[in-house]
Amino acid sequence: MTVSSTGNTSLDLIANSYQSGSTEAKEKSDAMGKEDFLAMLVAQLENQDPLNPMDGTDFSAQLAQFSQLEQLMNLNTSMETLASSVSDDAEEDLMSYLGKQVSGNVDSMQVENGMVSGGFFSLAENADVIINVTDESGKTVKTLFEGTKSSGAHLVEWDGTDENGDAVADGTYKYSVLANTGTGFQELPTTVTGVVEGIAYSNESPYLVVQGVLIDPDSLTSVSSVDDNNLPPESVLSYLGHTVSSDQPILSVEEGVVSGEDLKFNLEQQEAVRIKIYDPWDNLVQTIEVEEKDAVGGENFVHWNAVGKDGKGVSDGLYYYTIETASGTGEISISEEVSGIEYANGSQYLVLKDTGRLVAISSITAIN
Repeated sequence: MTVSSTGNTSLDLIANSYQSGSTEAKEKSDAMGKEDFLAMLVAQLENQDPLNPMDGTDFSAQLAQFSQLEQLMNLNTSMETLASSVSDDAEEDLMSYLGKQVSGNVDSMQVENGMVSGGFFSLAENADVIINVTDESGKTVKTLFEGTKSSGAHLVEWDGTDENGDAVADGTYKYSVLANTGTGFQELPTTVTGVVEGIAYSNESPYLVVQGVLIDPDSLTSVSSVDDNNLPPESVLSYLGHTVSSDQPILSVEEGVVSGEDLKFNLEQQEAVRIKIYDPWDNLVQTIEVEEKDAVGGENFVHWNAVGKDGKGVSDGLYYYTIETASGTGEISISEEVSGIEYANGSQYLVLKDTGRLVAISSITAIN
């Protein structure tokens, strides 16, 4: 932008002092800036009524406004530079957590585009579990009645809907876990410990990925380096080729067919068994009774044809099963080589080579 005045040396000096930088500023933005403000001021002075010139007080006030405008623009540029620097440093700091062993409090889940990041809790012994999900104001949006859960680590399976079955808005939702081992419900601490596998962004905020769970870096309680020789695979892909053990195998139904072999369970003695099959929301879909004469001590297998208790085929997706015996000694356990990775219900699962079962990383009990 070229600014000129005629017959006014002072105005020429002011205009020329800013003219050299006007072209660069124009290229950066078409919004009104200090050069445009100056041009308007010069035009105003050039076209004032010579018989009624502008009052000197008004002119001084406009020059003061111009000075304030320039200072504000310089301050805005400085703040943008500072914000960019802080953002870059923060991301670099998070990268330093990769491969380290961390522990953190996990009491929130992120909902983004209808997808829910998994919550986490751990039981020292079998217990009845209830999970309350609340919004940012503390209002309960969903109560999950989990039923009886076995000891060990568990993921919170919430589908992102409220009590009416309607999808909730994107955002952060807190959860609390209540467990009853026979003496009444008590709130559990929800902590997770493991190796940082990556960094994920949800609702424009960064989180550390540990055992498939998102952890707010501000909630960490410990960080330590670990011996690689005693470390579980630090990335989900690193599990490939390893033999893992779990007592919570997951069934995958695709096109109405259960992938892999029949359902496996172990008995210490010959006795009747009841197998219960549940969907991801802990709804009982089928019960299979095995009479004592048909069971043996040791490994047993039972066939499920992906049909529910209503006689109709179940929907494609993931399912899990439990067993009940009179002695309480029956167990479900599996130990196989990992042959692949499958992503379902917002979480990553390991695919076992022989049976086709899926295993959540958080349910692994041993790695060979």
